[in-house]
Amino acid sequence: MRDDRFIYKVVEMYYRKGMSQLQIGKKLNVSRTTVFRALEKAKKEGYVQVVINRPQGLLISKEEALEKKFHLQEAIIVYKEEKDSLSIREEIAYYLSDFLLRTLHNDMTIALSRGKTLQQSVAFLEKDMRLKFQKYHNVKLLPLMGSTNYNPSNDYEYRFSYSNYLIERLATILNCDGYQLLSPLMVSTPEVKQTLIREKSIKEILDMAEHADLGITGIGTIEPDSNAMGDPMLDQEMIHELSTQKGVGELVGQIINENGDIVQMTYHDQLMALNLEAFRKIPVRVGAAGGLEKKEAILSVLKGEWINVLITDEEVANYLLEIE
Repeated sequence: MRDDRFIYKVVEMYYRKGMSQLQIGKKLNVSRTTVFRALEKAKKEGYVQVVINRPQGLLISKEEALEKKFHLQEAIIVYKEEKDSLSIREEIAYYLSDFLLRTLHNDMTIALSRGKTLQQSVAFLEKDMRLKFQKYHNVKLLPLMGSTNYNPSNDYEYRFSYSNYLIERLATILNCDGYQLLSPLMVSTPEVKQTLIREKSIKEILDMAEHADLGITGIGTIEPDSNAMGDPMLDQEMIHELSTQKGVGELVGQIINENGDIVQMTYHDQLMALNLEAFRKIPVRVGAAGGLEKKEAILSVLKGEWINVLITDEEVANYLLEIE
């Protein structure tokens, strides 16, 4: 009876009053582990019943249809009443941070590309209270591509959307090991690239990234205002080539055509990034992107099966499901 009273008290404090397990432990002078066990027992013995109310934003049937159509391990569709690109990107970033926390475990290697969606996702993780009670062992963070120096003409957050900076920030949040690819994103000639990728410190990072457990990337377009076209490392000749080739999407700095095939761009020979065939070897490859302006780029990446987890918005999901 005393045990029942304690469990009921914990349940009341946790579910009705919204107190954290740590707060309950301090209030009742018990450990957080004791509180956790009481909550688990409460669910097992029927003190708590879980009822799932499916709100409008929970689009499970469409997620399952996407998974079947594009052979995905998982599709996550976010619902957002505001349809502007900034609010959609923020919502996708939140779900990406939640996916990372859900899948994160000890002895895991994670590789990241670049992008403002990833940058916002890391910002969400900085504020996530769940991380205050988690400790991870032997987690490694790796960049999928090099970085460029901060350009004062770009907004302040532009710099922090690059792999190396994201790795540094996320490693601090998770209190784990972060590795740097000590190279610019773009080098001056193909010969320089071939020399650099043979350097032990750079080769080791790219090899580790290829054998990661989880790869996370944004999906870009090659529109004039896109990240790919606006990169300060691209010269006018490279920009002209990008605009004249039949590419529609950008993934890990490389260009994809409408059929999902790699477009062999001249600048690829100067790009310091894990090549896409190596990226495809990563078991779980997450692509996070949304907004109708990216729908064709996202479709191209799915056709090529470059990713097997997609996080996107409802309008893009509808487009992907309707198109033949």
